[in-house]
Amino acid sequence: MKIKGKAWIFRDDIDTDAIIPGKYLRTTDMQVFADHVLEGIDPEFAGKVEKGDIIVAGRNFGCGSSREQAVLAIKHAGVGCVVAATFARIFFRNAINIGLPILETGTTISCEPGDVIEVDIENGIVEAGGCEYTGTKMPDFLREILLDGGLVAHRKKESAKERFGRQSAAYSKSSILANKDHLNLIVDLAAPKRSDNVLDIATGNGFLAFEFADRVSEVTGCDITRDMINIAEGIRDERKLTNVTFEMMDAESLGFDDGSFDIVSCRFAFHHFTNPEKVISEMVRVCKGGGTIVLVDGLSSEDALKSKYHNEIEQIRDPSHVRLYLQSELDGMFRDAGLKIIHARNWDADFYFDEWAGIADLGDEIVEQMRRTMIDSIEDDKTGLNVRFDADGRLLFTYDTVILVAEKNAGL
Repeated sequence: MKIKGKAWIFRDDIDTDAIIPGKYLRTTDMQVFADHVLEGIDPEFAGKVEKGDIIVAGRNFGCGSSREQAVLAIKHAGVGCVVAATFARIFFRNAINIGLPILETGTTISCEPGDVIEVDIENGIVEAGGCEYTGTKMPDFLREILLDGGLVAHRKKESAKERFGRQSAAYSKSSILANKDHLNLIVDLAAPKRSDNVLDIATGNGFLAFEFADRVSEVTGCDITRDMINIAEGIRDERKLTNVTFEMMDAESLGFDDGSFDIVSCRFAFHHFTNPEKVISEMVRVCKGGGTIVLVDGLSSEDALKSKYHNEIEQIRDPSHVRLYLQSELDGMFRDAGLKIIHARNWDADFYFDEWAGIADLGDEIVEQMRRTMIDSIEDDKTGLNVRFDADGRLLFTYDTVILVAEKNAGL
């Protein structure tokens, strides 16, 4: 992870009360924290700091109380990284757990306010004022937690790896994932050229990658789960496809150069990402100017209560589930990334409860709990999923899914 931004300079011994004064600690509103970050040192800082800026501090940054709100305030203000000669130990721990990028240099960085500096978290290097500083390299396990976005996000990813690894074969038989009409529609809307080079992130068993392979020059699929990749590679070899490759890779940190692909796609995985904006940013980064971004996922109801209930059920079924978003939220993320939406095509997908539960490998007790919860939701359509029984008495529901196709501005 490399972070490049404008420097804000702070002295030694900046304590947590200066970072977020105690009078604001009674709230849990992250925007309040962000609006008053470092108010004890510079009352105008919160209004002037820009997303991606870097705090450069002296020794003992974050001393004082153990309040996590100090880290939360800095993170939610949009600060990209904190570089300090040394950190107070509790602040350091909280930063790792919450996912605020930090680097301890052991010495004060020489730069001026507003200078653009670059921080390489993985290698512990800071480039500032024409000089290179080598910081303290974190142990691998701490760096992994930090790069995953914090302890909760890290555990979500580990859960996803374990769960999808265990159920990789079951996913290969999913009626929705394997639906040819849906796959064809996605590729049609993406309108690929024969010469295109495509990246399919969180590719799973490679359903969409293989659909693209029939119409483009090269396809790369990447996924965080080795078992999924193994199955995809087996299907590729069985079909004797020579223009498809697979790599094990995290969608939040793609190991490709800027502008490497004509089309970048992601299908039915976005609700598992702990940092969705980062994923979209990475998709945009590796896409060529004028290229195409394709995002396909289930949607949650625009009704707040139904959305909340729906996502709670999904999280019981699958602990690696983060959130199914409203279409308005996905549209907003695309706009914030500078993307122009060309197509927004909705597609309803009926899913029988038994298949849905079977893919997750829940165990009989949880399956019955889920069945009762789904049946209870029929009245007033509490989930927005139109849960119902068919003529044969089988329980089913309908996912509203969306295919978003957007163009990356040539100047991005």
